[in-house]
Formats: sequence, C-alpha cells, structure tokens
Amino acid sequence: MKNSKREKILKAAIKIFARDGFFNAKVEDIARQAGVATGTTYLYFKNKDDLLISIFEEEMMPIIKSAEDAIGAADMPDGELRAFIAHHLQLVEENADMAHLLQVELRQSSKFLVNYSGTKFKEYLDLISDILKKGQSGGYFKEEINSTLFKQIVFGAVDQISTNWTISKTRKISLKTSADQICMVILDGVLKHS
Repeated sequence: MKNSKREKILKAAIKIFARDGFFNAKVEDIARQAGVATGTTYLYFKNKDDLLISIFEEEMMPIIKSAEDAIGAADMPDGELRAFIAHHLQLVEENADMAHLLQVELRQSSKFLVNYSGTKFKEYLDLISDILKKGQSGGYFKEEINSTLFKQIVFGAVDQISTNWTISKTRKISLKTSADQICMVILDGVLKHS
C-alpha cells in the first residue's frame, strides 16, 4: 500500500474491524482513526464491504509473495509443503489484527461471500496445488491425489487452526506445533512409501 489517505484509511479499517467487528464498525470511527474526514473515506470506498474487500485484495499480494519466497527456499516438495503451512501460521501469529480480520470478520460480509471472484485467494491456494503437482511429477507424491481436493484439505486444516487461534482468548495453541502436526498428517497421506 502506498503512503496516502487511502492507505491510512485501509490501515485504520484493519484496526477498527479487528477491534469492533465488521458489523459494529462505523465508517466515522475508521475515518477518525485514519485522521481524515468521514466524507474522504467515501471518495475512496463505496461502503464498509468495499473497504473490507480492498483490504483483502491488497493484503493478499504481499502474503502471496512471501509464501512464494518461503516455498522457494525449500529443497524438496515435502519441504515446500512444510514451508507453506509454517509460513501461513507464522503470518497469523505475527499479524493478529489482520488474522482476525481475514479469519473472522471477512466471513461476516455477505457482499464478500457473494460477490468476491477470488482471484488473489485462488492464486494463494494454487501455491498448494502446485506443490502437489511438482511432487507428483518428481515421483515424491502419489499420482492419484486430486490437486483441487488437496489444496482444499491443506488450506482447510491451516484455516481451521488459524481461526481457533484467532478467536481464542488465551491463544495457548502453539501454531508452530500445529504446523508440524498438520504436515505430519498430510504428508503421511501423500508421500509415496517405498
């Protein structure tokens, strides 16, 4: 995000949505947090739903890039899968407000659920299916596993752990341990056994 009023509004919205919840958040509070007039917010965004979708789209770009970097640093397909899962859960832990927004609040926007085409989200999920396909072509992973189903299973696992951690009052769940256990379960199912 560029350093501008629009960026300030987006950053303020992340804080307000995480603090008050999507439904309870007021555009006036977001504007106040951003240090702009309420009307200025409407110059950049049509409504709260538009603001939420914009946050998601813009925040997904650096998330995808950092996930690609983490995957690229691994040497084998099983290492790439471990890197993706660990990276996702690490991002959740390091960015609690954003995690709450993406894990909880985003799902409360009916406009997002109905109208979002999912281009950035699909790109993120495709990182998972690409790992499987690479592992299959290299003889590491079982060929009969469907890549679409695989990415849904992997993301479903990390998403559920992320949501549990995000909404937990104590956050006693170790995301690093969770990443290791998710990898153990999934890799046991996909690795070819000699």
